[in-house]
Amino acid sequence: MKYFIFILFIFGMNAEIFSQEEAKNPILTDKFYIEAGAFFPSKNIKLGADASSPDDEIDFNETLGLNDNETTYFVNFEWRWNKKWRLTAETFGINNAAKATLDTTLVFDEFTFEKGSNVRAGVEFSLYRVFVGRLISSGQKHSLGGGLGVHALNIGAFIEGNIKSNNEEIDGEFRKSRVSALIPLPNLGFWYHWAPNEKWALIARTDWFGITIDKYSGGLWNISPGIRYQIVDRFGLGIDYRFLLFDAKVTEDNWKGKFNMDFTGPTITLHGNF
Repeated sequence: MKYFIFILFIFGMNAEIFSQEEAKNPILTDKFYIEAGAFFPSKNIKLGADASSPDDEIDFNETLGLNDNETTYFVNFEWRWNKKWRLTAETFGINNAAKATLDTTLVFDEFTFEKGSNVRAGVEFSLYRVFVGRLISSGQKHSLGGGLGVHALNIGAFIEGNIKSNNEEIDGEFRKSRVSALIPLPNLGFWYHWAPNEKWALIARTDWFGITIDKYSGGLWNISPGIRYQIVDRFGLGIDYRFLLFDAKVTEDNWKGKFNMDFTGPTITLHGNF
């Protein structure tokens, strides 16, 4: 009888250890994953809008005095509708404007702002990412997947001010030029999660695109390594470092030109999973 009790005790201990070993980090298993927080990007924005010189670009940070750094929102949602497939959506945006006295002549859209003009300029930018992915490999501590998605870039820019000119007829005249476009850039993407235990996880994701579609041609890189810490069962903290690089040529009716935008910096988020 004593031997039987001892065997049951050992079996129970082994079963408990086995069950602890089998418990996975929620980032590998939960059906819904929602995170929200702040993005602190260092940004570089160059835009061109001139039908006669579509390859010319204006450095909005250096020439027009926009802030190099900004704090903005970041939201991400993930739905795993079965063991293999998932849908992800995320967004962030910026809205930045500044005043400057031009030290060089600028041509933007249909207007020329000559050297010495007092102007106000701004950029509005929103990114919407939708991604459908499929699991390629998974295990007790990892998951690897890939899929297809689209980055929708909603871009708007303007320059306005009083013209300084040797032509008395237009000297001091107020002018405003504005361009905008909603640009869809499809992409190929991959992700990898490695979770050594139930609390900690290392993640990495990359999206890439480089193709010509209709009125747009260009490319993007969206790379984001990060760390996740599960504070309690349904709640955790995340820190990422994001590299977002976009460039494209546009031939819309209301914007013929090009843009080059870089956003790099940390993201701090709180997440819920269930």
